[in-house]
Amino acid sequence: PMIKWKKTTKATTTTTTTNPSLQQQSALNMIDPIQTSLMLAETDPWVQPLSQVLDPFLNLLSFAMLCRVVISWYPTTNLNEPPFNLVAWPTEPLLRAIRGSIPPAFGVDITPIVWLGVFTFLHEILLGQQGLLTMKIKYGI
Repeated sequence: PMIKWKKTTKATTTTTTTNPSLQQQSALNMIDPIQTSLMLAETDPWVQPLSQVLDPFLNLLSFAMLCRVVISWYPTTNLNEPPFNLVAWPTEPLLRAIRGSIPPAFGVDITPIVWLGVFTFLHEILLGQQGLLTMKIKYGI
């Protein structure tokens, strides 16, 4: 492969291209697979599967809580009828757990908003662009 060096000054930019010797090419080819395998070896085996399970789980719970927020705008909705029961039955135990400690705001139950914030926060901290599990997978830290 061609190696390019770019030298930049305030007035001009110069690009120099050289062909590395055969020895340098073989050395570069030997280093890349070694670094790749070391990077993959440093990551614990539990991180990738946990990340693959948590990502859709937290997204699904966030979506379910968002649906509960929208359903709460219509107080006459029967939560035991389909399709509302698909959202209500899995989320109701979580909502019931904190309803006693978080009072309604202006007569509106805000516990789905609280849970939506919790799930979004957890997703970002664990799986976001600079999340803990993402950093562990990328850099092995």
